[in-house]
Amino acid sequence: MPVSNPVEEVRFLLPVPTMTEEKHIQQPHPRDNYKPWEDPLYSDLRKIITRAKLREVLTHYSYYNKEGKGNSRYVFAGMFAFRGLVAQMLFDFVPGKGTQLQHLLGNLFKNELLAQTFDNLKLKQFVRAGEKFDVDSHKHIFVYALYGYVTTLDEELQKWFISQFVLGGENAHFLTHKKRNRDLLAQADDIVRQTDGRRLSLQMEQTEEGLYRAKAVLSDGTVLCDAVSKSWRYARTKATKMALNILAIPSRKYLLSNPEYHARVLERMEAERVKRKAEIEERDAKKAELREKRKEAWKNKIHEKDIKRRLAQAAAKKRKAENAARAAAKAAKEARPMSANKRRYLEDKKK
Repeated sequence: MPVSNPVEEVRFLLPVPTMTEEKHIQQPHPRDNYKPWEDPLYSDLRKIITRAKLREVLTHYSYYNKEGKGNSRYVFAGMFAFRGLVAQMLFDFVPGKGTQLQHLLGNLFKNELLAQTFDNLKLKQFVRAGEKFDVDSHKHIFVYALYGYVTTLDEELQKWFISQFVLGGENAHFLTHKKRNRDLLAQADDIVRQTDGRRLSLQMEQTEEGLYRAKAVLSDGTVLCDAVSKSWRYARTKATKMALNILAIPSRKYLLSNPEYHARVLERMEAERVKRKAEIEERDAKKAELREKRKEAWKNKIHEKDIKRRLAQAAAKKRKAENAARAAAKAAKEARPMSANKRRYLEDKKK
């Protein structure tokens, strides 16, 4: 009985929200002239999505005053359904253990990498969000929304998009084979082979305490060195570095006795020192400039507060003077002697 693909069961159709324009939004109107959309940069995106649909997919819920609108469902699909599609492709075509595939999948969906994808595709001009929403701090959200839209396409377009934008391009280095000059075990094996024709390999075993022991063993059975660690990967790396260090001792002695080598090392160290000094000076200059800007902003803020305080004091002084004048006028009025007519009027009133 054939087993259905679990990834295909995740696919679902997202409702198409009714797009209404608001006047208070900080982004431009979709009917504006977006000439960059015709740029070759968007040639691949134009194969799967229109400009209007892209703006709909990249519309954050803060754009609307009402609830229930926006791209939150696309974001959900991108974070889970699309990730499942990528995981299925890794399972089908990438060798390695489950832990390795898990690490690879996590690296492909890092927020920093998603933000880089957002910048590379220049998606900001199509984003719509509320005035108080910080788009630059949530670039990964809009990339997830685009990924969520891809889950609504047919299977061939999904595979093409994943190969083009997730597993290819600038992310291709995640799948490339490690070069031998960067493989420490291969370097150690080459040294042994060139010296006496033997070969070097690593053997792994587990101790009674549950730790991993990696042994660097020559082809004649000689154990060159070993390393123990809780981590299987770290034990292998540590044993390989120890073996490479031991095998490199004769060459290191020759290099240390060569004056030309010392001259090259000093030259390289001096170049690195100059470069580091320039980086530190540039960093300190930026920090000093930022401090000056903050200091100037603080001065302006204090000056504005001082002006407001003086105006408030002047207004309070004016009110105090007006109140004093009214009280003096009232007291003067009450202190005036009563006229004869008013006295007779009050006496007649009492009768």
